[in-house]
Amino acid sequence: MTPWDQIQRAIDLQDTHSTQDVQEACAKGDAQVWCGERSALVTEIVRYPLKKVCRIWLAGGEMSELTNEMLPAVEAWAKQKECAAVEIIGRHGWQRVLKDYRQPHTVLVKELG
Repeated sequence: MTPWDQIQRAIDLQDTHSTQDVQEACAKGDAQVWCGERSALVTEIVRYPLKKVCRIWLAGGEMSELTNEMLPAVEAWAKQKECAAVEIIGRHGWQRVLKDYRQPHTVLVKELG
């Protein structure tokens, strides 16, 4: 199974990027794909006016590998990149597992048209 097979479900659950879009962002260096044995995730560095953060915006596979093995590696990498925080954009299930992350707000989208 490829990393793209692992995160395809996450790609299918959102409506902003195709698989090709994500692969191109990774190829250009605008995003990073992280591969575990049974999981994969995609990060990007976001520069807000007041701080820089590492955003995890796609993930799939085995939750225990994602949280216990891959997330600490992402957090360490983000510190090296001088990011002030790690953000996770994902389903509510992440909050049940990651007790040391907080949910300061909810993102809502209204489609116009």
